[in-house]
Amino acid sequence: MGTRALACSAGFVARMKRGIARLRRENVRREDEGSATVVGVALVVAAAVLVSALACAGDIVLRQSQARTAADMAALGAAAALWRGDGTPCAVAAWLSNANAGNLQRCEVVGDDVSVSVHVPTDVPFVDHVTADARAGPRPCRN
Repeated sequence: MGTRALACSAGFVARMKRGIARLRRENVRREDEGSATVVGVALVVAAAVLVSALACAGDIVLRQSQARTAADMAALGAAAALWRGDGTPCAVAAWLSNANAGNLQRCEVVGDDVSVSVHVPTDVPFVDHVTADARAGPRPCRN
């Protein structure tokens, strides 16, 4: 081989390397097209799931507080009705629990004590309602 053949083959090899490098760059660009869109959609979905979970947890906490309030008010009202002798204590408890967005599930009068159980419906798909119990009556006297 002469010098001209070596120079020609060296130029050929350089052109081949440049061509291969260009094809690799173009191939990488084609494979990466749209990947930012997929990542963006995944981030939006993750954020939506997180916000939904926080909203559900907040609703459950709010409804639990409402249930405790409704149960406390129903028990206190029923105990007061029992002490005064005004009507039936459980009817008063039912009215008060409904007035506080609750549903009276149980009302028991044992002596001077009234025990109630109230549930409040939630807006969470997997938790239908939350329940709270309360008891009210006179304090025992100490000697």
